[in-house]
Amino acid sequence: MDLESLDNINNLVKKYNAQLLPVIKDKKNKDIEKIYNLGFREFGENRLDQLLEHKNILKDGKFHFIAPLQSRKIGEIMKNCISIHTISRKKEIRIVEENYSSQKIFVQINIDNDPNKSGIKIEEVDKFFSLFQELSYFPVGIMCIPSLKNESKIAFANMQKINQKIKENYKNYIGELSMGMSNDYEIALDYGATIIRVGSKIFN
Repeated sequence: MDLESLDNINNLVKKYNAQLLPVIKDKKNKDIEKIYNLGFREFGENRLDQLLEHKNILKDGKFHFIAPLQSRKIGEIMKNCISIHTISRKKEIRIVEENYSSQKIFVQINIDNDPNKSGIKIEEVDKFFSLFQELSYFPVGIMCIPSLKNESKIAFANMQKINQKIKENYKNYIGELSMGMSNDYEIALDYGATIIRVGSKIFN
C-alpha cells in the first residue's frame, strides 16, 4: 500500500479538476479500508462477486463497473453501481435501458483497434451514439484502455478529438473522459481525462 503515491496522484488529479477512481480488484480488504478511511467513497470494480463483497464492507461506498460486461449480469451490476464504463454492444444498450435508474453510462472505444480489447471501433462511434437518442438515458462520456503496444499519447489525443466531435453532434452529451491508468494517468490528464482508474500504483 503506497499512501504517498495515493496522495501525490490525488493532488495532481485535483489540479486538473478530475477524479481519481481507485481500482480495488483482487485487493486486500484491509488495504481497501485504508483508502476508504482517507475519505474515498467511489471505487472501480472488475468483478460482480467482488463488488458485492466490497459493498458489504464499505457501507456507503459507491461503485463503478470498469470491466467488459456479461449480458446476464448487467441487471445485478446496475443495482449495485452508480456508473458503468464499458458499454460496447447494442444488446447491452437495451439491457441497460431496462435496468436504468440514473447511473452514469460510458461507451468504451477500442481506440487502437486492438483485437484483444473490448470497445466499439472509431468509425462506429457516430452510429453507435445515435442508438441512444430515443432512450431514457444518454451516455455521459467515453472510455478507453490503450494497447500496450502503442503510445498512450496518440490514443488519448484521438479520444479527446472523438469526445469533442460527439459534443458537437449531441447537445445533451456531457463529454466525460474515463482514461488513464497507473502507467499513463499523467498523460491522460493532459488530454482531458475527467476520471483516471488507478490500481497498482496505489496498491503496490
